[in-house]
Amino acid sequence: MKKIIKFTIIVTVILFLLTFINRNNYYENSYILSDDSIKKFEEDLKNGKKINPNNYIPRKKDYKNKISIFTIKISKSIEFIVNHSLKKAFDYLDN
Repeated sequence: MKKIIKFTIIVTVILFLLTFINRNNYYENSYILSDDSIKKFEEDLKNGKKINPNNYIPRKKDYKNKISIFTIKISKSIEFIVNHSLKKAFDYLDN
């Protein structure tokens, strides 16, 4: 019984960390200005041009391809199976 609880806690922590990293864009922050963007902003400011923040924020890269779409589908399937299994396990433990 202790092994089941320990395993469940470890799996829950790992899933939480993966979800946190994915949801918070831990690896890629799209609002970081590059040196070129800063120089362009400074030049536009000196020249008195109208400033629009969207002109200086780099666009997000689109990494979608067939492999990434396929792995996302697999990931969602695994997530569904794990969630369903954990719900069943907790329901069993409640009884």
